[in-house]
Amino acid sequence: MSSHRPRVPWRPRVLIGLGLGAMLAVLWPTPLPLVTRLLLGWNVGVWTYVLLVLVMMGRADARQLKHRALGMGDGVPVMLMLAVAGALAILAALVTEMSQVRHGSNVVAGWPYLLLALSTVAGTWLLLPIEFSLAYSQLYHRGGTAPHGLEFPGENKDLDYWDFLYFSITLAATSQTSDVVISSRPMRRLVTIQALLSFVFNTGVLALSINLLASLLG
Repeated sequence: MSSHRPRVPWRPRVLIGLGLGAMLAVLWPTPLPLVTRLLLGWNVGVWTYVLLVLVMMGRADARQLKHRALGMGDGVPVMLMLAVAGALAILAALVTEMSQVRHGSNVVAGWPYLLLALSTVAGTWLLLPIEFSLAYSQLYHRGGTAPHGLEFPGENKDLDYWDFLYFSITLAATSQTSDVVISSRPMRRLVTIQALLSFVFNTGVLALSINLLASLLG
């Protein structure tokens, strides 16, 4: 008699991003502070992962999405928590980095750090709605009876990744659910989590943007 065990899926895009980011952080030839190396590695890893996922989303049709969603096992919540924890940690590291920039004596030397900060904020912000869109697609296809918690307008019910990404990015950017109806309790819980995290994250991004502007103005 076989027993069912929760299966955490192998995520090659995550491993590629982590590998490239770690290599850059360790092998960067110029002597840099540890925080700067971590931010450089994070940027390479996050942007590599984001681009790979967007390519996958662009190539997958509705049938492939459903197949992937059903085959993701129980690892999506774990990946979501890791992404959130990583995003919050990297924002804390970025605050430390910006403090070094603002107290630096050479304003010109601070420009690379400012560009690094902008890239870090953009990549980290984009990571969260992408991970939530994957979670929404899994919950949609692994839920109960149709419409599985999200009702998109229009007659075409063969949803692809861009539908879920549209919903997730709209929620992250505006804290609103646009024209999509949430019709199940599990989906409402997941949407609530993203809405709260988006509020916290967007508030942090606003504070960092003010810091960046202050650094630019000297």
